[in-house]
Amino acid sequence: MMFLLLFLVAIVALGNVDCAGVPVPDAVTLAWTRREIGAFFSFNMITMLTNISNTQLFCIGVGGGGGFLPSPDAFNPEKLDLDNWMQAAVAMGAKYAVLTAQHCSGFSMWPTDVYQETGFEYTFSTRYSSFRGGGYDVVDEFVSKCKKHGIQPALYYSLNQNYYLNVGGGFILNTSLVPGQANVSQSLYGKIVLAQMKELLTNYGPVTEIWFDGGCSVPGIVDKVEEILAHLQPDAMIFNCDTCSKHNKIRWIGTESGLPNYPIWSTSQHCSSGQGGPGENSFCPAESDTTLQQFDRWFWRPNFPIRSLDELKSVYYHTVGQNTNLLLNAAANSSGLIESTSMKRYQEFGDWISKCFQNPVLSTSGKGYIFVLESNDSAAPLQFNQILVSEDQSQGQFITGFTVFARLTNGSTAALVSDGQSVGNKFIRAVSSTLASKVTLEIITTLYEPTLLQFSIYNC
Repeated sequence: MMFLLLFLVAIVALGNVDCAGVPVPDAVTLAWTRREIGAFFSFNMITMLTNISNTQLFCIGVGGGGGFLPSPDAFNPEKLDLDNWMQAAVAMGAKYAVLTAQHCSGFSMWPTDVYQETGFEYTFSTRYSSFRGGGYDVVDEFVSKCKKHGIQPALYYSLNQNYYLNVGGGFILNTSLVPGQANVSQSLYGKIVLAQMKELLTNYGPVTEIWFDGGCSVPGIVDKVEEILAHLQPDAMIFNCDTCSKHNKIRWIGTESGLPNYPIWSTSQHCSSGQGGPGENSFCPAESDTTLQQFDRWFWRPNFPIRSLDELKSVYYHTVGQNTNLLLNAAANSSGLIESTSMKRYQEFGDWISKCFQNPVLSTSGKGYIFVLESNDSAAPLQFNQILVSEDQSQGQFITGFTVFARLTNGSTAALVSDGQSVGNKFIRAVSSTLASKVTLEIITTLYEPTLLQFSIYNC
């Protein structure tokens, strides 16, 4: 007991110190963490090629080997309906949505025209597809539908992989070209990337996130990429490209399983991928991208199995419940629609989240080290099976250790029901169904005195 009193005195004294050395997020980054769930629309040329099982075919060096390049006319999703897509995003509870504007094949989902800036005629895009009369701008419709449905738009752009231009890992490959591929120099490729980025980041208004798969390994352009991002989209979060931006950075959690290990921290050394660590030098929250289709399958294939609701619940606890945003894939079919079985699963998932976490049994908030939830009626104990803790990170992430004890109704003993290290935006745990007269959260270790946005128990 004496040790505990001395510890609390020491920690209270620490709380009076200015929070020097703790990385602090800006308002844009903090707002992004609170969106919690995004929808990832994987849809591009490879979706059309249903006879090919390997949906990474065009991703040279990262699962693909190429072999041929389809005609732009192969892109023909006859029933494309982006209201249908947004229905899926809303159903799962997504607050933002990412579109693969250009994936590994290099097919551009907008009528790109970079000739004036580069002298190169980019012929692998919707501009050269007969879909909807030719020149159809899927990116424009996507952004418009996002806004219509109250979803923040975001864009995926592949810098390091472009099969049309024979690029893998950011470099022009020394291999024979297949029919349809274009022969460009390394320097010209860099110019094309910069010109296309200017198109994407100028023509469609503000976006909430720009998704770089594997960062930027294209030689000689990183500084220019950073300039373009800072000038054209200063409020966009930048995923997985620490060298591309000095602010608004998101790191990859390090797995596409949707089941990252705990603890996950909001801070990371130089925004490196993985779990991060307490007090590291960059406030760079993590994003966990994962699929609805089983076996890490990002693009739609006929009759491919999807994950169960119980599996998605586990994903939620491991991502949102462990201080990382969840980016859940939504793969439209070759007709351009989210299929009914997937739509049903998204709805079940979103309904479960709403039902389970909308109305707490009891809740509190505030600044301090001990937080108590207590029943005022001995005849009506608190029944719960979920614990949620949310830290105010506006001055940084502070909490590094905590316990949750419940005073059970069948005796005077306080039982440990949960503990942990990182809280951050949210810590959520499913626990055994418990009846208690009082539930106490105690902050055991922390960098400075924390403020909680929420300490709640739920029963669902």
